[in-house]
Amino acid sequence: MEDDYDDDEPFIYRLNDNGTGPGLLIKICAERGWRLYQGYSGGEEKWNLWWRTSAFPAACYKALGDWQFMNHIPKGGSICRKDSLSRLLRCMRKIYGSIYDFSPPSYHLPLEYAKLVSECARLRRGEEAPGVVWIHKPVAQSQGRGIFLFRSVCEMRCGSAAVVQRYIERPLLIAGYKFDLRLYVCVPGYRPLTAYMYADGLARFGTDKYTLSDIHNPYRHLTNSSLNKTGPRYAECKDRIGSGCKWTLKQVRRALIGRWGVTEWLVWQRIRALVTLTLLAQAAGTPPAKNCFEFYGFDVLLDDTLKPWLIEVNLSPALASDCEADVTVKRPMLHELFDLLGLPMRHTGLALLQGPAQTTCSDDENASLPRPRTTKSPVVSAGRRGTRWRRRRTLPIHCVTLQPPMSDKFIETKEANGGRSSKSSSELSTDNSDEQSPSTASSDPPEEPCRYTTAHRKRLSSAAGSWGNGVRWDRAPGRTGQWVRIFPHVLPHDDQGLSEIAEFGS
Repeated sequence: MEDDYDDDEPFIYRLNDNGTGPGLLIKICAERGWRLYQGYSGGEEKWNLWWRTSAFPAACYKALGDWQFMNHIPKGGSICRKDSLSRLLRCMRKIYGSIYDFSPPSYHLPLEYAKLVSECARLRRGEEAPGVVWIHKPVAQSQGRGIFLFRSVCEMRCGSAAVVQRYIERPLLIAGYKFDLRLYVCVPGYRPLTAYMYADGLARFGTDKYTLSDIHNPYRHLTNSSLNKTGPRYAECKDRIGSGCKWTLKQVRRALIGRWGVTEWLVWQRIRALVTLTLLAQAAGTPPAKNCFEFYGFDVLLDDTLKPWLIEVNLSPALASDCEADVTVKRPMLHELFDLLGLPMRHTGLALLQGPAQTTCSDDENASLPRPRTTKSPVVSAGRRGTRWRRRRTLPIHCVTLQPPMSDKFIETKEANGGRSSKSSSELSTDNSDEQSPSTASSDPPEEPCRYTTAHRKRLSSAAGSWGNGVRWDRAPGRTGQWVRIFPHVLPHDDQGLSEIAEFGS
């Protein structure tokens, strides 16, 4: 995106590649005063937020400007493929032991078909039960398509690549109906890992009562709302559940208040640990990225002992508003998500992104923060004589900036009083970033300053640990609205971290 936007230009959001997307998301963006992307203007992509259902090509990350944000992190979707998630968790369990015992045993077809047959035979010989139930999940399908249950390998229909898991036969029930929890998680970055979970969520019910005597009825065992909407009892007013197939998380807590007891706090801490450990499983393979975030949908199932089990992770959780529960949870969640990320509210011009006025503060007042520069940064021009001053772009900021980001344009001049070339702000930023990332140090000698490219400025800003809008995730807030930070638990300077942790789930 161009560096020199006019202050009156609007905040532009872009949906997928054709401008279509969930109606609720479009409504939220309109409520925030944003405008829909209409195409190219002057050969440059003038958009600020690109929301895409699928992953972005690698070239999009390379061309990302300081004023642009995308809703996917490079390689951030590894845990969203059923086979990849299973492999990552299996590997982590071999290394760290039973702490990763929150996913059912899994087998990848067709590679591990022989292992599955052997395990089925072993369980059949060692148990008096009529047979262990398994669930077959195609790797490349969603919304419950292609999922079925079976007891014998002979009943399994092999097709494309799939994951077969041990079925959780004793789930927690409400009025005889099976349900799982859809929890929303936001990850602004993996280097370092920073993760937030929304305090509210959805419970998705099957529309027929649960029983193992009929494992071929998907409305008894699968909780996907897109599947249960087609069931014959979806609109029927069911016992305690009512019509439809969704509740809010608050409704679930009220319904289970007698069964939770004092263990409710412990259950939610286990769920938080489950989410954090899952994210850590792919953190090592995720490269650093700026101005990118990941919005996950975690599906968690509770068994009758209140132990949480990870079912799957969704890369782009559904944002449809099919029922009242959807609107109750998702509408404030999206608003608070954009607030958390530092994106503007009621924004009609980029001038509203500028930060507070930069004032010189003494070391006694705030010794932990670097002193902001309030003067224009002179840079010697190697290609022309004299001086040339350019308009400094306003600083982008929203709510949690603790350090002003670097300016994107550098001014070329010499000091008139001494005839000496003063040190540029780019060189100062490079000096400050040496301690954090040696790879970002400038290779140019101090006496020969040059104009930095956009890619170089992005590397320097990444070394400073801040986004293009000035948000510092190394000093992430403990809570924004109902988005609660679940990792890291406590920051070195965060005195309220433990209290924020204790609030979650209460």
